[in-house]
Amino acid sequence: MVGLRRASLSPAAGTLGRELAIALLCFGMTAYFLISHGSPDPVPQQALAFLCQQLAGLGKVGWGTLEGAPLPEQIRQFSQQAQCQGAERLVILPLFLLPGNHVVVDLPPAIAAANAVLPIELLPFLGGQPLFQAWLQLAIAHESAHILLGHGSRRPEVLPWFEALCQTCGVLPALLTQATSLDQAIEARIAEGHTSSKIYGYFLFGGKTVNQVHQQVARLQVRYPHHSISWVPAIQPTRALINVLQQILQAVPLVEPVG
Repeated sequence: MVGLRRASLSPAAGTLGRELAIALLCFGMTAYFLISHGSPDPVPQQALAFLCQQLAGLGKVGWGTLEGAPLPEQIRQFSQQAQCQGAERLVILPLFLLPGNHVVVDLPPAIAAANAVLPIELLPFLGGQPLFQAWLQLAIAHESAHILLGHGSRRPEVLPWFEALCQTCGVLPALLTQATSLDQAIEARIAEGHTSSKIYGYFLFGGKTVNQVHQQVARLQVRYPHHSISWVPAIQPTRALINVLQQILQAVPLVEPVG
């Protein structure tokens, strides 16, 4: 099990020694549950299933969504399955990119209402993880992108948080909840004398929002015919991203601090 010291099972070890070593390996087994927004579009659903499959080396890994069946029931059922397979605790990672209402308002009571049979540790949302932000900075640089486009939120604190992230990544910020922010970012690029702009979609795995943005980008290209506009539609479950998620989940301590 990742994160556990493996006992050495020498050929000379007796049956009792082998059983003890196996018991030590199983002690503290952890199950992992990823939570996303959810979408009727099959593309993000397939991406989540693939992601969990690739993370299976960590142990039992599942996923749930805010949309569809009630989230507390999804967590409860998964925790019961994980307990039957030997897990002793449940680590939950919200796959959200902004500290919006879903992270701050919706998730905590949903998790509290789950009445899970395993103790739960709720990790900070994905977008706030330093390892993820470091990966994002490299991914944006690799694509030579100039603008980071996110969904946005009604929570006022999201805008300065997102602007700080963009500053770290060396790109201009734009949010869908601010109707003219993408136009303003492109016009700022034009004013600086640039003839092209590349947008990096700060969306996870695609879905309805990405389809809508694709249409918006096409309209922008018509509006600015002498300025070439391209974009990376969404963050995908690449090997590099999977490695980052593995590191985030493996960094969870096996022994919880007391007090």
